[in-house]
Amino acid sequence: MADNLLGLSATWGHCADDGTDLAPLIALDEALEQSSLRRGISRDAFIKELLSDLNHQRLIPLLLMLPRRWRGQSASLPEHLRSLGSLLENNLVSPLLLATLADDLQHLLPAVSKSSAINALERWYQRTIKGSAEQNLDLPQTLEELWSMTAEAMEELPVMPKKSSGTLAKISAMGGVLTWSNRGLPNVQTEAARLRNRLLAQILNVLGSNRMPRAGTASEPFSFESVSSGRELLNHLNSQGWQSCARIRTSVASFGLGASTRVEEQWLQIPLAVPYRTALVDATGEEIQALMPHSSLEMELQPPSGSPLLLQYYQGVEGLNGWAALNELHRPWQNDRSNGTVAYQATELRGEQLGETLDLCELMAAVHNSEAQFSHLHMGGYGALGFCIDSTALLEQAITGTTNLFPLTLGDLWRQRLHRQLQHQLDAGLQATDDSVNRYRLALDQLPQDLFHDNQSRPEAHRRLKASQPRHSPFALVRALNGELSAED
Repeated sequence: MADNLLGLSATWGHCADDGTDLAPLIALDEALEQSSLRRGISRDAFIKELLSDLNHQRLIPLLLMLPRRWRGQSASLPEHLRSLGSLLENNLVSPLLLATLADDLQHLLPAVSKSSAINALERWYQRTIKGSAEQNLDLPQTLEELWSMTAEAMEELPVMPKKSSGTLAKISAMGGVLTWSNRGLPNVQTEAARLRNRLLAQILNVLGSNRMPRAGTASEPFSFESVSSGRELLNHLNSQGWQSCARIRTSVASFGLGASTRVEEQWLQIPLAVPYRTALVDATGEEIQALMPHSSLEMELQPPSGSPLLLQYYQGVEGLNGWAALNELHRPWQNDRSNGTVAYQATELRGEQLGETLDLCELMAAVHNSEAQFSHLHMGGYGALGFCIDSTALLEQAITGTTNLFPLTLGDLWRQRLHRQLQHQLDAGLQATDDSVNRYRLALDQLPQDLFHDNQSRPEAHRRLKASQPRHSPFALVRALNGELSAED
């Protein structure tokens, strides 16, 4: 298993819900070896081409996913990434390394032009989203407008314009067979439904931004359905016959990357994930290795008729802490909401508790996005202020008094700065309930940290590690962690 951590289980496909008729699988290692990529490009050339454009936010995660012998020598990497390359060439990322990277992320990434960069608060405040042909769509202010805009989108957005060739596209063209996208898979929802998700996610972000102190008529609060907060909107929707619930979810993270390879007339899908060292040992004394999870608060809003609106809240690589659309391809091996490849925690949030959760989301977004702007953080503070796992765990801790997520790397330095930023915003006039403020402060103090453990904290860390795993997965490593089979399956 040393160099085959993304190896697939021979038992995947025995269940109809595994979807192998839609998505037959091949392991990444096997795909790299069998594709024309290996015949046409040396491994050194592959790594050099891969890292030629470091502004592409998905390149470093892809480097983490590659088998060791495909990562290349550190000398193949740009000067400012050679230290990182030497760490990754023969080792896996660990919680301690994640925390270090998060703290030093600002120095590893290329400088961003302040004149062109959109900071986290600006993203949170935006009252438009990008539509087809990159035009700006103003956020609707009523449900009627929301449905009208998306009904028209069914005709306008079936085919998105092709983007200019980037690094991954060039690699695909050179490889001929291996493609860095999931070819042949449908989306879970229609184009219209996905646009509704995107619009409502940003509507919730802007409603949350109403909590910030504003000055002047140009900064009038935003309203949707004549309400000005997420909690008020939830109550309004419930009064109109909508059903709403939210759950903490985890799935294997692929950082938005997909991969597939063509064999004759069929596309085989390549499941991607980031392996990591847990710093915990199993019963034999060996260090446990796992796959990095993506975590978020998933919210489903079901109207009286039609498909649900699907949203998620987390600290994301998109550059802000807030809501985003849950718009997914049908990847049955990674993000199926019913077959076990998404793990849901036991608490299902509804009614008053869901309203309190939306209050917390708005408070956290106000604090995290303000700190990202104040400290001039790259990517809206992603990593430094916590990864998606940390932000979701912080929310879960504030709601329930505990968390089931692992690994957690939010450092004490940034916890102190978030405490300070919270008080600064409250003094400036941030609107927040005492209950939300107290829950958030307590969660910052009590949220576990997985950088070092002792005899007291280790059993709880083991429990959270297992609770964060999918219940069903094609990866032999995940199945081994769940006790279903040996890692050599």
